[in-house]
Amino acid sequence: MLSATLKIYLIASLTSLAGMLWGLDTGVFLEYLSPSLLTILVKGSIGPLTQMTQFSRSIGHISSGQLGIYVASILLSASISFLCSGHVADVISRKYGILTGGLIVAIGTTISASANSFPALICARLITGIGQGQSISVVTIYLCEIAPHDIRGTVANMLQLLITIGIAAGYFIAYGSSKLDSSLAWRIPFIVEACVAVVLSIGMAFMPFSPRWLVQRGKFQEARNALSGLRRTENIDEELRDITRSVEEGGMQQATFSEVFSKRYRRRSLLGIFLLGFEMLCGVRCLIDFNSSHSHHYHVIFIGQVDAVLYYAPILFTQAGFSSEGIIPCLWRLGHRGGSAIAICLFAIGGVYAAHGGKADGEVYLDGKASQWAVIILIYLFVANFAWSWALVIKIYGCEIIPTRLRAKACAFQQLSNWVVNFTVTLTAPLFLRASPSGPYLFFGASTSVVTLVCYFFTPETKCKSLEEIEVLFEERVVKSASSA
Repeated sequence: MLSATLKIYLIASLTSLAGMLWGLDTGVFLEYLSPSLLTILVKGSIGPLTQMTQFSRSIGHISSGQLGIYVASILLSASISFLCSGHVADVISRKYGILTGGLIVAIGTTISASANSFPALICARLITGIGQGQSISVVTIYLCEIAPHDIRGTVANMLQLLITIGIAAGYFIAYGSSKLDSSLAWRIPFIVEACVAVVLSIGMAFMPFSPRWLVQRGKFQEARNALSGLRRTENIDEELRDITRSVEEGGMQQATFSEVFSKRYRRRSLLGIFLLGFEMLCGVRCLIDFNSSHSHHYHVIFIGQVDAVLYYAPILFTQAGFSSEGIIPCLWRLGHRGGSAIAICLFAIGGVYAAHGGKADGEVYLDGKASQWAVIILIYLFVANFAWSWALVIKIYGCEIIPTRLRAKACAFQQLSNWVVNFTVTLTAPLFLRASPSGPYLFFGASTSVVTLVCYFFTPETKCKSLEEIEVLFEERVVKSASSA
């Protein structure tokens, strides 16, 4: 018979297929533009698909503007879906929220795989974004609510691990299918996504409901049955009492969006929104392409979304044998120490550009081999420091600090904040980088410093605490703040 811990990990692996779907869609391929520079260009799988001659024969030539609409359309629908996902998760449950999200992705990717026109691809991408936004948003909530406190960090980060695996798989699938001469060359990646989405949806039908959602719905015996399959027998009654007490204190009625920002919960809600939004203002989603178009200058162009080193780092840490406490010690320590290291790297890059960089013909350049290699090394140090700290803990922390009754809706606002800031940075950074060699890095460094200070002064420790204990911790801070006022 499977142990409770192993069962939790298996459930996490299945539900985190929502992350794999996102990774498959993102995809990764590597193109060596200049061997002398060890240049690595990372793009989404949409890049290779739309560049295939087989794609052009089926859909026709699409302009750069159309390509931009095609790629960005999933962000638009996913952002809207993020905002609605909290209400969906509260009404139909976390389990069915993920399941229906997977079904919507399956529909969208099936339409993509069978499309014969550009408008059909746009519609399919919008549908896919709705499903991906809903499923990936609810997964973190679900995993945090079913996992015991001692392995909650590792379990919740299965989502990031599956995103990583999906990106690697997306690269190999797109590379392999490109060898086919028929339209299957670009349709196969969508077919694979549809199959994974179907597996996710079917698998979720057999997954347990969140015990905390069941208690919130007044289904106490069902909650006990769910806990009995996820915990050691001797811990069930005590944990169920804590969950019930926590939910009853907050009220059994369904939460509203306005309640998320009520006086009682406003601070922790804004803290979560701030952390997930400002996480993107350290510039980690910016990919820097070192492109050599002149023999003596390296031009730095902001081009896109995903940092390969960031996504592969969690796999490396896991393979290195880090446990839950090794990977997720605490936000307080990782928040300010990781943030300090990130800020130092960004300020150092800005300093190198201020001292050795300049502009010529509207492009940014960097003089000197030493300064060029210094920037390359600092970028990798920056990404590595983000990967072992903020990339792992901020989303989990934002989910942990919200009470069960409000968690889904509050996390929807957090995810929306993350995506809006991400979109804004992606939209404005190309102009920013071309306008000033050092300005973007100094701005990102300053933003990171602000978050670091917030982590140091305003984020209490949650390590090895149950979600109910974390709620008591924040309630005590609210009472203390009210009495001092």
